[in-house]
Amino acid sequence: MPRARRGIAALCDELGDLDLSLPQLTAVAGANRAAQAAGHAAAPSAERPLLAYLARLKEGGTQPASNVIHLPSIKAQAPRGSLSRADESTIDLLAAVFDTVYGDQAIAGEIRDLIRLLQLPVLKTALHDKAFFFDDDHPARRLLDLLSHLGWEQSQKGRQDPDDPLVRAMRRSVDRIGDDDAQQPATFAQAVTELEASLREEEAATTAALAGPVAAALRQEQRDTAVRAARAVVAARLEVGEGSEVAAVVVAFLQQQWTDVLALAHDIEDDKPGAVANATAAMDELLWSVRPKSGADERRQLIKRLPGLLAALNRWLDVIDWQDAGRLRFFADLAECHASIVRAPLDLAPARRLELSVQATRQAAAQAAAPQPADDAVHAVDALVRGAWLEFDTAGSPRRVKLAWISPLRSLYIFSNGAREEAFSLSADELAQRFRAGAAAVLPTGDLVARALTQAIGTLAVNDDDGASRAA
Repeated sequence: MPRARRGIAALCDELGDLDLSLPQLTAVAGANRAAQAAGHAAAPSAERPLLAYLARLKEGGTQPASNVIHLPSIKAQAPRGSLSRADESTIDLLAAVFDTVYGDQAIAGEIRDLIRLLQLPVLKTALHDKAFFFDDDHPARRLLDLLSHLGWEQSQKGRQDPDDPLVRAMRRSVDRIGDDDAQQPATFAQAVTELEASLREEEAATTAALAGPVAAALRQEQRDTAVRAARAVVAARLEVGEGSEVAAVVVAFLQQQWTDVLALAHDIEDDKPGAVANATAAMDELLWSVRPKSGADERRQLIKRLPGLLAALNRWLDVIDWQDAGRLRFFADLAECHASIVRAPLDLAPARRLELSVQATRQAAAQAAAPQPADDAVHAVDALVRGAWLEFDTAGSPRRVKLAWISPLRSLYIFSNGAREEAFSLSADELAQRFRAGAAAVLPTGDLVARALTQAIGTLAVNDDDGASRAA
């Protein structure tokens, strides 16, 4: 059995030569954590020679002048016999993780230097608590991932500000770990909590800085919602069986001007309760007025109710400021419709009737068009979360921005340059089109430790397999 696999297995309470897969190791680690949570903690490891040596490194002031202790040097300089097989594998894996992080040029240099200071504290924590290698939420891993991600974001901003509140918070988190001699998971957890609190403060400050664009986006979303509601109400009134009895001039009017009226009514309903009911009642009254009347009583009712109907229509049309010649023409056509009902049937001129019929048909077809099934681009937009980074291809030039805000109904998205400044905003449809055209892509972030561990385990296993082959 390759030594790397034996070493990794040994990380789970010295499992010896059992040839376990990673899923099996994960299950074992979970059982170990459950036992510890139930009060059956493993025997203290303070007596282990390696931990005693690490304590002397810190207490004796033998660490380098740079204050950075490199993990490979610990393995090379530790007293003979102080390293178990599990210790060696732990150091190798962690060294690979830190090498991966430090070699990632996308992370700001200052933050990479901060992360290097955590090599000894993380090693001590991993030796005490092997869950580090299996639990994505382990406090030490969370801290490394947070620092890596925030360092990556610092790099995306394009400029480094040493007084940036988040940079100061990252320094404090590393200092807190360095000041704790025991360097227990609880210390890492506290550092993570404080850093996440600073991150929330930064997000709140960004939201405050974007208050203007956010307010405008909320108003736009409210208007769009009102328009959709208005179109739905009109479409419901003009369904087959009802709309077939309505004159084309009225159908066109409802699908255009009265849709604007209903949208406005929905928009102001909170401030003017009853606006929607009033506008809807006027629409229903208009529809009743142009449907065939079965007798003299209904015709008399029409004549009696016409003044109130016309007054209601005009009040709302004044509100939406429809003042052009089309308004006069509509009421002239409407008068002809009413006249044809009250007296002998009168009809519009054939050309005008054809014009209105074509117009109404186009409006109905546009509104009744079946929605397209969601494609990968729509799913990509739906999966976006605040804080994600995207790269847009603008005229052949890549531009990286951070998703700073998503509207409540996910219809509008505001992007920033990462420095509390709005870059631009896009609707959900526009954003989906960018994805569809290959002009937008989500940048992978986070889980750097998990990726580094996976790569390191594979590399160590391959290296040991090669060594075993050569030895054979």
